[in-house]
Amino acid sequence: MEHAWEMLALILLSPLAQGVIQRVKAAMQGRRGFPVHQPYRVFFKLVRRGAAWPDTATWVMRLAPLVYLGAILVALTSVPILTTPSWGEFLLLPFALALGRYALALAALDTATPFGGMGSSREMTLGALAEPAILAAALPWILRSGSTAWPALIEVSAQLPAFDVLRAAVLMGSLLVLLSECGRLPVDNPDTHLELTMIHEGMVLEYSGPPLAWILLGSWTKQMMLVAAFSDLILPWGLGGPAGPQLLLIPVKWLGLLVGMALIESYSAKVRFLQLPSYLGASVLLSASAVLLQFAGVR
Repeated sequence: MEHAWEMLALILLSPLAQGVIQRVKAAMQGRRGFPVHQPYRVFFKLVRRGAAWPDTATWVMRLAPLVYLGAILVALTSVPILTTPSWGEFLLLPFALALGRYALALAALDTATPFGGMGSSREMTLGALAEPAILAAALPWILRSGSTAWPALIEVSAQLPAFDVLRAAVLMGSLLVLLSECGRLPVDNPDTHLELTMIHEGMVLEYSGPPLAWILLGSWTKQMMLVAAFSDLILPWGLGGPAGPQLLLIPVKWLGLLVGMALIESYSAKVRFLQLPSYLGASVLLSASAVLLQFAGVR
């Protein structure tokens, strides 16, 4: 029951996190920008509008937004937020993300538009590269604990020194895959509708009204869930602690990652699609170097 309230709080805060990123990017670019609560306005505006469907749309396109949002919520049930669920399984995270990605890719193909097919093809290619990177981010903790359960992984991470080479290498690799999975620069540009560069936007271009609102809520929740997952896995300070100053470390970590993502976007140019394997390969390489450092006994 306690974790259910934490899940609800994270879902409600996810549009605010998106607003923080947009606000920081606007400040770095010398613009006034929208207020941080603008994503809430966008969501409720879409909910009040009617949905328009392409003539070729079938039940696949109509059902995909709910499957996408449902897959994110299933993954969220096991991800630590303020406390660590006793039954949480890390492997549920990449599998649930893959299910949501597959649902949107099928919906994009269901529209029978060139941009939908192009976006789904790019998204599935990117997913095939990102999923091993997510698993690699937890590999050092999995080898140390001999388990893929969240409680064991966080216990191992908490035993390491605060300033550790192993922790730093995994953190840098996780930040790269976090930008990729959230569809942010330098992998994807969430602020553009230029057809030649769209990945995620290409798949949802034909959506409108409430279905688009569910997709946006799912994307914002996914972003906040990954921020919470990686921060609690790599920087587990304050997790499960008593209410008070120690518990305040968790939103501070989240805010630090969100601001860091916005700063990287502000100083990054979009990577060419053919260079994305090298980009995500760097994430896997950083996590693999952490494993080698672990076996070498380097601290």
